[in-house]
Amino acid sequence: MSMRAPAVHGSATAKMSASVVYLMIAIPLLTVEQGAEGRLATAMRTSGTTESGRGLAIQTSPIGKRYLTYDGAPLFAFGPGDEARLLSGTADLERWAAWQRAHGMNLVRAYAMSVPAQTWGDATPGCDPFLQSDGKWDVDGWNDDYFDHLRRVAHYLEKHNIILHLQLWQICSFKNGSDRWDANFLNPANNVNQWTRVFNSGQDYIDAPPESYARRHQREWVRRILDAVNGRGNVIIDVINELGNQMGTLEWAREVVTWIREWECENDWTFIVGVDSEKHYAPGRFEPYQDVLDIIILNELRSRSHAISTIERLKMPAVSVRSSDGTNRREDVLFADSSQTGPEHQTRYRTLCYRSMFSGLQSVGAYWKMPTTDYERMDLWNDSARALRAFWNLISPHWPELVIDDAVVVEPVAPHAYAMRSPKLSAVYLECGSHTWANDYPESTLVLCSLYPSFRVTLFDTKTGASTPLASQSHGGLVRVNLPSFTDDVALLLVPTE
Repeated sequence: MSMRAPAVHGSATAKMSASVVYLMIAIPLLTVEQGAEGRLATAMRTSGTTESGRGLAIQTSPIGKRYLTYDGAPLFAFGPGDEARLLSGTADLERWAAWQRAHGMNLVRAYAMSVPAQTWGDATPGCDPFLQSDGKWDVDGWNDDYFDHLRRVAHYLEKHNIILHLQLWQICSFKNGSDRWDANFLNPANNVNQWTRVFNSGQDYIDAPPESYARRHQREWVRRILDAVNGRGNVIIDVINELGNQMGTLEWAREVVTWIREWECENDWTFIVGVDSEKHYAPGRFEPYQDVLDIIILNELRSRSHAISTIERLKMPAVSVRSSDGTNRREDVLFADSSQTGPEHQTRYRTLCYRSMFSGLQSVGAYWKMPTTDYERMDLWNDSARALRAFWNLISPHWPELVIDDAVVVEPVAPHAYAMRSPKLSAVYLECGSHTWANDYPESTLVLCSLYPSFRVTLFDTKTGASTPLASQSHGGLVRVNLPSFTDDVALLLVPTE
């Protein structure tokens, strides 16, 4: 596999060291470990490093594992975010960011709007990317106020250590529907621009011929977004969500990435770039295009085996987009409306986050489409989120050398058992599975493979973050752990003592 040359930007003299000191991101209300050293190989790709040395990067560990870092430490990003309203000015950015930070979260998946901010019935006046003329949109009239707002949002999120997973297009806005293509700026019924008159559907814009005016318009759209987030080290660029869902091809995505790389050369700045897809990561489909992309972006964690095999095959870091624990059915989705925020959905998102982590993913997106629902009503999730951050802080220094190995669990006591191992720490996660909650498991004996000559076992409560030492017995290459009763899910940490 060929590889683009390593890039480090920001300061002309900035360099990546082969040895990195892990500095855990300070999260309010959490105990944060500092100063744990880990050996790293050279950086494969770095998002533009700010003057303070901050930014997303891709590192390669001594065992060949490629993974995302932020501020030099392995990244795990998660949390619900108002994907459209935050970028259109109709959401309370400061309040939402404070909620995320107070509970250990650090992620929003968002996209530049292709329909007016008022389409979804928001009472708050928003900001749109195009100007109006004679009561219609002028899609050649770029609204600088919108891109200035995007610039301010990206900067504010960076100051709060929140990752912005930024999708250049939302494919749903180009599908048929009253709040989709019918409302889209590019729909010829909604604008004054003659060149759009050839569009009978949103697909005609996305799949426009290479030399068409529409392609040139797409390129200008991309460049204006990049200009707005220039200098921000917290941004992941995602070409489009759900590539290939009625429109969009890998060939088109590759052309979009060439526009991004051209912009990077002109502006002495780099971004981590990928494209949200599912079917394109099947064996043999993505490989011809992976040279120009930096990460795998799965639309959702449809199966652990698919995620694990894709990461192993492509040797790239991976993230996901959707908060769904199935196959894109309505009942799989979490936090899309107020009916999907109850305790069972909060439990399902918690298990999805751990399941994703134990599949090798480093970012787990989540919907939040409600303009008025109070975040603080998610009291179970608030506790779970703080616990999840605490768990990540415990395993993060070992992430470069953690290898997924479910065979560590010989006799599980829950329907699903996952494991990761490394020379200095191993982790086990037991869970009820997707689409289920309020499952009680009695006291039991968990049987594991013996990984270290001597070790200590700690039970980690995924709801509270509390850690409790556990008794264990070793014999004949096996370890028997005395496990207390638990509900839905629990994690264990094994640390060698010699």
